[in-house]
Amino acid sequence: MADAQTGRSGIDALLRPRSIAIVGASANPGAFGRRLLANLDRFAYSGAIHLVGRAEAIDGRPCLSSVDALPEDVDLAVVAIPQDQVADAVRRAGQRGVRSAIVYGSGFAEAGEEGKRAQEALSAAARETGMALLGPNCTGLTNFVDGVPLTFGNSRARLVKAPAIAIVGQSGGMVGAIRMALEARGLDVSYTIATGNEAVLGVEDFLDELLGDPITRVVAVFAEQIRRPARFLAGVARAREMGKTLLLLHPGRSAAGRQSAASHTGAMVGDHAVMRSAVDHAGVIRVETTEELIDVAELALRCPIPPRGGLAVLTDSGAFKSLAADFCETVGLTLQPLEQVTAALAAELPAFITTENPLDVSAQALQQPDIYGRCARLLLEEPGVGALLIAIMPSSPEFGLKAARETLALLPDTGKPVAYVLFGGDSPVSPELAPLLRGAGVPFFRVPERAMAALAHYSRHGATLDRVSAPRGAIAVSPLSAGALPEWRAKQWLGEAGLPVPAGRLAADADAAAAAARAIGYPVVLKAQSPALPHKSDVGGVRLGIADEAELRAAVAEMIVRISVPLDGLLVEPMVKRGVELLLAARRDPDWGPMLTIGLGGVWIEALDDVRTFPADLGEEAILREILALRGARLLQGLRGAPPADLRAIAAAAARIGALITAAPEIEEIEINPLLAYPEGEGVLVLDALMQVRAESAA
Repeated sequence: MADAQTGRSGIDALLRPRSIAIVGASANPGAFGRRLLANLDRFAYSGAIHLVGRAEAIDGRPCLSSVDALPEDVDLAVVAIPQDQVADAVRRAGQRGVRSAIVYGSGFAEAGEEGKRAQEALSAAARETGMALLGPNCTGLTNFVDGVPLTFGNSRARLVKAPAIAIVGQSGGMVGAIRMALEARGLDVSYTIATGNEAVLGVEDFLDELLGDPITRVVAVFAEQIRRPARFLAGVARAREMGKTLLLLHPGRSAAGRQSAASHTGAMVGDHAVMRSAVDHAGVIRVETTEELIDVAELALRCPIPPRGGLAVLTDSGAFKSLAADFCETVGLTLQPLEQVTAALAAELPAFITTENPLDVSAQALQQPDIYGRCARLLLEEPGVGALLIAIMPSSPEFGLKAARETLALLPDTGKPVAYVLFGGDSPVSPELAPLLRGAGVPFFRVPERAMAALAHYSRHGATLDRVSAPRGAIAVSPLSAGALPEWRAKQWLGEAGLPVPAGRLAADADAAAAAARAIGYPVVLKAQSPALPHKSDVGGVRLGIADEAELRAAVAEMIVRISVPLDGLLVEPMVKRGVELLLAARRDPDWGPMLTIGLGGVWIEALDDVRTFPADLGEEAILREILALRGARLLQGLRGAPPADLRAIAAAAARIGALITAAPEIEEIEINPLLAYPEGEGVLVLDALMQVRAESAA
């Protein structure tokens, strides 16, 4: 969406307008247009401002009576008029060559069917004239870098220095609250963008501009829905390439949360579990609460290199030493064992202090305040330590400031994140303490669990960046007929594609079944085959452990009589030895693309709902980590004397299924249930499988 004359994109014109039209300008101090004008004056906006409204003039500025009277080179129209007039005003502004627009008003898709129709008309008006449109139902945006406030909220100009944080989200109130919390911590905010109902532009459309901004290092996103996942993931990839950090807070895990999102911004919320997995593996830091968003944003801004390695904890409390170990386990942080620095620590500490991690220097610090800095320096020198938490018990404000000064004086610049906690909640501290620490690039907390949760998110991010790999090369697949494929055909195709399947034969009648069984060897399994029988056992379409030909013929006769649907035939397979049953499924999510799901099969999947879902292009090592994250992973690792399952064979089979659905866009779903996992070194076996192939793309 670039302007033919200037080469500027519509989003660039929206973020950095050289001229602004306020459509719906009013002299009423409480009106949105009047509040916007006050903000522009407060920021000393230097571009041209055109007012469109009923008054003859506002604050000495003349008003135009109609959008049609606007000059032809306006970058932005801010529309603050009743809902039923908005679409026409936007269309006419676009026809005058206005490049972008912001619509504040509500009563659109968030308000029911009539509102949806109004929003569709607004979207059409913007698209037919090529306008970049923000909103409706939004509070606008503020570009603090260039001093352009395009919001009706009370805003004030400030000097923004690099590095800074940009905030973009569908809720204007949430975007504003996050900004205020970040600024209270002495962090610079470069842009705030509230996208509202996203009739044209969504959060993902702003990522390129924000990531390309030289002042912005961190982008914090609040999204009730990501409407164009592929564009969002492209932005994530760009953030990785540029060494910038993308944070996401996305409500909707619960049914109530999904309903609230729909009523708030008109979001049609998709599969939240699929979204979580896709963004997690792509390199987004996805958080669960606003506190975590603010805490991790500060950590990522002040400490630009994510941790590689475990956590070291330095404290002066034996009680917290135990609590720290417990909470690390809760949030998934690894406490790094000390190996190379223990002797040096012992030389710095009294004999009664044990040199281990967490390290408790005890009340000795009251006599030697520099003990924190001396020990912190050594802990950061331990090669396996990726981050350090310094957690100190409260004392007088004067001692707290002295301890921090002496610690910072000895703290080396290793690039490893360091977080500083002074216990005590809202108890008094020196007003110099927080600015001192934050000025040194050390995030300051009053609650250790918040610091540790932030470090856990940041550590996982570092690990994700290290294992994000290039896409796999394409693999060749044979063509498939459209529709639901019965077990025999799905297994045939999977076997040709390299998956281990039983040596079965499809038989048309009892004689053919008997011949197949003789070739395979008894005992055998008999299964009715039809695209109309996805659950064969429910209608008597499966017989196990058939011992001889007489039993086989009787089973064939009974099955043919019992089953009323037309059959492709009867599948004869050998009885295989038992293994651990798993579900392995691939499906093409309409928003996020090919995804894999793996979990314990049989009754376990229904009883425990214990599955992991992840992108289909993950490598085997990443898939192995997903398998080990199952709640029932102990069943695969050997429980009560049972041998461990062949985990690498499971991961290899999952990676192969992922490669197949990625390579064949006509495949909608592959379900293997069960996949039998045998003891380590003995591999896996596809015991049952179904596939669904899309008609319009099938070969």
